[in-house]
Amino acid sequence: MPGKDGAGPPNTAAQRGGRMGGARPGAGPSGECVCTRCGAKVPHKAGVPCNNLNCPECGAKMTRG
Repeated sequence: MPGKDGAGPPNTAAQRGGRMGGARPGAGPSGECVCTRCGAKVPHKAGVPCNNLNCPECGAKMTRG
């Protein structure tokens, strides 16, 4: 194995960084979407990625916050 500690490569989706491999594995359906321009926040809706939403105040793209 790479580190010769017997651990081996990660073998579950959680250990590899989540199903989508994003920076925030397991972010889940709760949380907020935050505007990248003005900082406005809206509740995150399950199944709807924040980056597909436009800010209700200024129209800029949202991101997960």
